[in-house]
Order: sequence, then structure tokens, then C-alpha cells
Amino acid sequence: MKFRTVITAVALLALAAAACKKEESTKSYLSGTLKVDTDMPVYVQPGSKYGFTPSGITAPDGTDVAYYFQSPITNYKDTVRSETHPETTFIYEVPDTIGTFSMSCVAYPVQSSDKYYVSSTSTEFVIVKEGFGKGLTITGYRRYLEDEVRTLWGREYYLMKSGSTEWIRWNLCHIVNDDEGEPVFGRPYYDSPAMQNIFGAFYTWTEAQEACPPGWHLPSDAEWVELLKENGAPADLGPLQDSPSGAGKLMVNASFNEGRMWEYYRDVKISDASHFSAMPVGYALIRNDGYNFTGYGSYAVFWTSDEHEGKGVYRYLYKEKDWVYSGFADKDTFAASVRCVR
Repeated sequence: MKFRTVITAVALLALAAAACKKEESTKSYLSGTLKVDTDMPVYVQPGSKYGFTPSGITAPDGTDVAYYFQSPITNYKDTVRSETHPETTFIYEVPDTIGTFSMSCVAYPVQSSDKYYVSSTSTEFVIVKEGFGKGLTITGYRRYLEDEVRTLWGREYYLMKSGSTEWIRWNLCHIVNDDEGEPVFGRPYYDSPAMQNIFGAFYTWTEAQEACPPGWHLPSDAEWVELLKENGAPADLGPLQDSPSGAGKLMVNASFNEGRMWEYYRDVKISDASHFSAMPVGYALIRNDGYNFTGYGSYAVFWTSDEHEGKGVYRYLYKEKDWVYSGFADKDTFAASVRCVR
């Protein structure tokens, strides 16, 4: 009798499982593609507010579809739009932290949850805090005792000396915007205003010629050569020549949101002995679809005032080698960092 009872129970479980599978198989997908329009750039600062507007999903049987956003960190769910609640925009205030987060949006049927699967998408963003030090985006960069401070274009910069030449120790951050707030001279990283004072601005060679404030100028390649000779480059190094040494003395072992910027390589001993404090923020290629930023973590690229065969001359550092290279690029479709000298 007990044996038959066990068999019966197993059979019932099997039937129940089959019924569940049959029930699940009757579910269908909602129609359309879930879209979320937002004014949030990739990089944002705490306290900023951005709107998220979902759309694009309907139920085949005409039932009401609603959307909710699941806030990162708190995981709070906020329903923002349905036929009965026609609010169309979710306003999100960036929390006081740093890191990479994802905002989830889910479209779901209000009454027919047993008939349809939900649709979801997400928007990834990075929270940054301007400044240097613990709890801020950039750590590992510091002010040296001998540094002077100057206000250039309304922002403070630390200065370092190489021979008789003064250099600013941070990438120039000067950007000019039009009446609608769009940059027309200089560009922040990933078009995110929050990054202007963190990575500095990216300039074309043409822009770079006018970027430095009065009393300062864009360094020539000859001035770069003198900087390199002060930091271990061969004594006979000439303009436009690659230096087989000196990069490590120009690099700073900084971190971005607690992630090391220059990856470790045996051939490069990062010391920032020059106090130049180069960080690998990459460069940008300008195409019809806008600025395409690339090279983060691998390259630090700086314009010079020189030109060669119709192209702008730049100096760059690469993560794997102690070399400081010379390169050439189109004057108006390549964007790099700027350091000013006097």
C-alpha cells in the first residue's frame, strides 16, 4: 500500500510539472521594442538630475502596459507610465557615491501577467566626483611641495618646472559652449560635462593653437625634447624623434574610481619623477557621427605647436613601453590633450 502511495505521489508531481510547463508555454511576448530616451550622459556627478522616458511596448490583446524603473543602489522600483498613470518621465537624482551603475527599465502588463513575459532594458552610467583623493574619482595624483598654483581660464592648476620652462600639471580643461550649452571649442570625454575637469578637454590641433590662456602657449616639439632630456632621454634626441626612455618619469600611478589607470608592465617603472603626472585618457577620432573616444588606459596623447607635412605633431606615451613617441595626425579630425607652458 505504501509503495502504491509513493507511485501515486510521483505521478501527481509529474502531472503538475507537465501542467506548469504547458501553462508557461502559453505565455507570449509583448509587442514592440522597449526604448528609453534620456538626457543622461555616460559620466555624471552626484546631485545631478536626469529624465528617463520609456516607450515602445504594447500588449497584443490591448491590455494596459506599465513601465517601472529600478534604481541602482537602493533597488527602489518606481512605476512611471501606464494608460491609467500617464506620467511619461522618471526623474533620477544621482546619489553621492562613485562607481559604475545600471538603471533598469521593465515594461509589464498591468492585468495579464499570466499571459505575457515582461520586457526590459538598462542604461549604464558612471558616477564621478571631481577632485583628487580618497572618496573622489582620481586618487594617486597629488600636489608636490614645490608646486605653484595658478588660475587659468577660471580654474586652478598646479605647475611644475623643467629647466627654465613651467608646465601645467593637468590636462587643460578650457571648453567654450554655445548658447544652448553645446561645446564649440574643446570637448569633454564622452561628451559628458562631468568629465571636463577630470580628464581635461580634448582639442583638435587647430583648436589647440588657441587653447592656452594669455601668457602661456602650446609647447613646441623642441620644448618637449627638452622636457624628455631632463628625464632620461638621450642627449642627442632631436625634434620629431622617438625617445627610448623617460615615459615612466612622466606617468603618474593614478586610479580612476578605484581602478588603476596605467596597467602594470615590467618595462615601465612609473615614478612621476618629472611631476608631469600623465594619465592614459586616450584620444578622439572625429567622424560624421561625432567624437569617438578611444585609447583609455593605454595612451596619453598631447598636441605640440608643430606641424609636419601638413599634419599636426603630437607626443604620446603607451602603457607597455618606457618610450615617448612622436606622431602626426590630421589637424581637424583627431583630438588630444593639451598642456600649456611658459
